[in-house]
Amino acid sequence: MQKIPRLMVAALRGGAGKTLLTIGITAALKNRGLSVVTFKKGPDYIDAGWLGKAAGCQCRNLDSYLFDADTLRASFCRGATGCDIAVIEGNRGLFDGVSASGEYSSAELAKLLNCPVALVVDASKMTRTAAALVLGCKLLDPEVSIKAVILNRVAGSRHEKTLRESIEDHCSIPVIGCVNKLSLDNFPQRHLGLLPLFEHSGANELVVQAAQVVERSLDLDRLITIASTADPFNCAYSAELTFEVDPTHVDLKIGVLRDSAFQFYYPENLSALTATGAKLVEITALEAKPIPKLDTLYIGGGFPETHAECLAKNTVFKKSLFEAVESGLPVYAECGGLMYLARELTIDNTTYPMVGVFDVGTVLERTPQGHGYMTVEVAVPNPFFPVGSVFRGHEFHYSYIQSEKVSSSSYAFKVIRGHGINGAYDGIFRNNALGTYLHLHALGAQEWAGHILKRAVQYHSTQMSDPTSKQ
Repeated sequence: MQKIPRLMVAALRGGAGKTLLTIGITAALKNRGLSVVTFKKGPDYIDAGWLGKAAGCQCRNLDSYLFDADTLRASFCRGATGCDIAVIEGNRGLFDGVSASGEYSSAELAKLLNCPVALVVDASKMTRTAAALVLGCKLLDPEVSIKAVILNRVAGSRHEKTLRESIEDHCSIPVIGCVNKLSLDNFPQRHLGLLPLFEHSGANELVVQAAQVVERSLDLDRLITIASTADPFNCAYSAELTFEVDPTHVDLKIGVLRDSAFQFYYPENLSALTATGAKLVEITALEAKPIPKLDTLYIGGGFPETHAECLAKNTVFKKSLFEAVESGLPVYAECGGLMYLARELTIDNTTYPMVGVFDVGTVLERTPQGHGYMTVEVAVPNPFFPVGSVFRGHEFHYSYIQSEKVSSSSYAFKVIRGHGINGAYDGIFRNNALGTYLHLHALGAQEWAGHILKRAVQYHSTQMSDPTSKQ
């Protein structure tokens, strides 16, 4: 058992200001000289990036749909051991899961980690009703330890007084913070949350400002005390992933397309690719340089649509990538990576030529085309995964693929849960390249990295035996 002070910041619903407050709490605690580690509940790259920025170290995602409970606890313990305090940001509303019983909710995670909860309440246009909502959360599941309330978007001192008295009198839960309504001019948003860290020119300033809001609005001492009341944590769980160096991997170069267009990578995924000896090579699709010599390429998600013109005009990089795929380079592409490997991307009736590995077009819409957890079964032979394998992941895409030219036998995955490309299938492949809307987490799909590295070894061997190879 280990003493790990910890606190979950949850909310009554999405959009309550929870992420901004969690960033501020994290930065404010760090300003006090505390060693803070952060975790994000659910499959979320953007909030995790901001939390990592505020803490000064990588944020890990925790989700019991993506990986089993013991792996989740082990990941938490590995990340939190030795810290002064662990801050976990929930997602959506505290009890919102995939079913009426709240499966995979923030509340379920709080119970798995035996973690006290600070509940953020958006107090806009309400007073005593806020107490009813907090009391409802307290009574719905008494095993969830709601230890504090943070009021957000409060109109003034009279509003605060009524809210505070109502909640503390009726719920016996202390109000430890009261944040006034703020201008969001400095906190631009996209889709369901903050603008990605890579795209925010004032990221450092935002973190500083969020910390200042928290320092003047929250009782940090009380928050630290609440986190310290968490029971010692049982870290006697199986290791997350165990690896030994593989002599066939030490010469491998694993390319990662990482820039402001492609930025969504779980840190555990990158670690899994290098744990047995391979080297990561970060490259960008935004500069007019050919891709370097690689043994495989991993293209994560992101927002290629915000860089569509630049990506389209970079013919040097596109041509070199297309030729590399033609020569057999293994490429694993998720979501934004799939869009980039397509023939073209259409946004508001303007079409931008992409790499053209897959002879399909993608179209960006204004509403999500696929959003939530996914489960797929590998249906046909493909470059990476054996038939019959089942994977759990997630999807979140505003684009769809014009797939009239694609037969069902050309899809790697049959969709069991989720939408994928067309509601039934996902995963287009050609040569050794595979593009999918499915995002996988290496802790849940523990064979994922091994399959990619196996294909990289095969490609490396063919390149070593062919002195005329350009890739």
